[in-house]
Amino acid sequence: MAEKRAGAPNILQDIWDDQRRFNQNFIDFSKLDDKKRVEESKEYILHLISECDEFLRELAWKNHRKEDPTIIRSNLKEEYIDMFKYWLSLGVLWQITPEEILEEYWRKSAVVEQRYKQEIQLSFDGEKIAGIDIDGVLADYPASFLTFINQELGTSYKLEGIRQYDIGKALGLPRDLYEELKDKYRQSGYKKTIPVLPDAKEFLFQLQKEGYKIVLLTARPYKRYKRLFADTQEWLTDNGLVYDAILWDEDKCHRLIREFGLDNVSFFVEDHLGNANDIAREGVLVYLLDKPYNQGETQKGVCRIKELGQITAREGWRCF
Repeated sequence: MAEKRAGAPNILQDIWDDQRRFNQNFIDFSKLDDKKRVEESKEYILHLISECDEFLRELAWKNHRKEDPTIIRSNLKEEYIDMFKYWLSLGVLWQITPEEILEEYWRKSAVVEQRYKQEIQLSFDGEKIAGIDIDGVLADYPASFLTFINQELGTSYKLEGIRQYDIGKALGLPRDLYEELKDKYRQSGYKKTIPVLPDAKEFLFQLQKEGYKIVLLTARPYKRYKRLFADTQEWLTDNGLVYDAILWDEDKCHRLIREFGLDNVSFFVEDHLGNANDIAREGVLVYLLDKPYNQGETQKGVCRIKELGQITAREGWRCF
């Protein structure tokens, strides 16, 4: 797959350039703004839908009609290319390059594969499950977001100075500025480059070795920022972090219990004090990775630890 991702073949670039050249007969690309692109997109999509219908008509698919069942393959090819040209025109219109087309294709293929394995093939009945938060437990967040903020604003904020989970409030940033920074951070692909926290890789390997099914938990808003799913999966793969499934939900801990049952969940690992206390009330063991921003009183069933290795070494259990 790495070889396939290396770059766009010349033929794809040639096709893309040819379609753009032809579309210049109707569109002045130098004068396009987003409003005009939206208008042109609507036209292309309507044409694409029409061409899809033309393809369908070549299949004689209506059960209630007595039609010639012969499929003329040359007709299918022509209709297929008509669809492809309008699809390609949308990419040209929004400046999605051949390199980006290939990159996003392989990223999306990996996402679809993971979803299929997780939702169709995977069964955790009777298994012991460890629910592991991603940000703050495996990924060096919010430190990476602070780095991004410092780059954008020319500041020098440090994680040690953060005393609450809401970074915007902790830094005293205007809410609109904070939301703008958060939006840019999520769209930038920065999450693919987040450093892995110490012991994270070894911790997951040890859990796997001990027979746990590893379910990663995240509240990352991938439904709004669709690239976050692929960014997250790519980050996990690139860093050799093993896992069996990922759950995406703001109420991630309770979602894990609903999905697999309270009796199957052995423990959670969290960095959010509120989440840790909340899930401990359900009677599940929670390890809270100690951070400057999660200080405060813990519920019975929450074990505060300094590093992940304490869990697999059983040292964390001494806190009970």
